[in-house]
Amino acid sequence: MNNKIDKETEEHKIFYENFLKYTTYSTVIIIAIVALMAIFLV
Repeated sequence: MNNKIDKETEEHKIFYENFLKYTTYSTVIIIAIVALMAIFLV
């Protein structure tokens, strides 16, 4: 039983770390796009 909980916790941890990476990269890309828009469209 304890092994199952540890495995499930580890899976959630991996998912959360991947989610944070995706969110960070997405935010950086959006900021870059907005900056480029400010340079070229204004």
